[in-house]
Parts: sequence; structure tokens; C-alpha cells
Amino acid sequence: MKYLFLFLLIPTINFAQRDSEFYKMTINDFMKLPEVNQPIDARNPNQVLFDAALFHATNEQRLKHNLSAFEYSVTIHKAAIFHSEAMINQDFYNHDNPHNQVNRRMQDRIMLLTNEYKRMAENIAQHDVLGGINTQYCFQNPKKGEDYVYMSCDKKKVLPMLSYAELARAIVNGWMNSPHHRGNIMNPKLTAMACSGRFSKNPFKTARCPFARITQDFGGGL
Repeated sequence: MKYLFLFLLIPTINFAQRDSEFYKMTINDFMKLPEVNQPIDARNPNQVLFDAALFHATNEQRLKHNLSAFEYSVTIHKAAIFHSEAMINQDFYNHDNPHNQVNRRMQDRIMLLTNEYKRMAENIAQHDVLGGINTQYCFQNPKKGEDYVYMSCDKKKVLPMLSYAELARAIVNGWMNSPHHRGNIMNPKLTAMACSGRFSKNPFKTARCPFARITQDFGGGL
């Protein structure tokens, strides 16, 4: 009964063969894939591709600082997906899930799936999908039934969507510029990792531009 109960709490997530192949590729080979460097279709994003881009962008930083690359963990990935989907579907941004007491904390979400990790950590992020801006953008008020158009405030130039590689690297760079988040990424005692990014609903239908909420979970031994 215990295992049936846990199955109901965190649904089984199927990983297609080609999806798992992303994690077997070298960083350079993955980041050179044409689809990784295409602008994100915010209406129909490839979430599998984005998750893998976040994983490889993080390992870029590990290797740059002479640390071993993280191992990919399917189990940790499931926990990260569960939290990112909750943040989007239930519209909150926090390490703790205020809507689910059983799966409230990161440790709860991982330990419901496995007890193999003695050390656990988590980074989260929220990032716009627009390219070519720092923090501000402007928009045109659409006519009835039309979409919002987002543009640079100074030149009134329509802003493109970032590619999966660009967005993943921007998010990881943000973590690397934050001492706490950087500490998790650079911690040699954390050896397994997976990421999940989920995109905002109903893109181009509000003044808020398309964005993603991201969960990065880690596991390690003693």
C-alpha cells in the first residue's frame, strides 16, 4: 500500500528513448544541435529539450571550474518536474509548495522517490523568454482577439524569443552570480543533478511576457 500511495502522489513520468539520449551526449555536441539553437516557440515549447539544455549548461560551469560533471538522475528529474509543473499550474514561486503538504519541501519530493541521497539541495529560478533585454520591455495594447507584441522600450523593436541554449545559459549564469546558488552548483559533494523548466500558460495573451519557472535539484552522498 505504501508504494501505491507514493505513486499516486507523484505520477510516473515517461522518458522517450531519444530524450534520454540527450543526457548521453557531450556538452558541445548537444549545444550544437539545430533545435537547441532555434528560438523557443512559447506556445508549444519543447520542455524535454529545455531540461537537457539546463543540465548541460550547468555542467559547462562545473567543468570550467575543474569539477567533475554532474551525473544525470532520472529520479531527481522526476522530483524537479513535479515542482516546476506545480509552480506553473498553481501559480507560485517558492522552494516550498504551499498547496501540497506531503510534497511541500524539496527533501520531501526527492525522498518520496528515493532514499539514496544523504545530501540534497535545490536551486529555483524565474526568467523571461524574451531576448535582447536586461529587465525592461514595452508592449503594444492589442486589438480584441490579437496577441500582445513585446518590444524594446527605446527603439520599439520587436524582441525575439531566446533559444533553448541562450535561455539555459542565462539562467545558469544568474545562479553562478548568486553565492547560495553557486555554492550548490560548485559543491563537490553533490554528484547527481537534473533540471526542469516549465513555461507560462497562455503566452502573448497578457502584458506579462512569456516566462519560465525552473527547478534544479541535486543529490549526493555523505
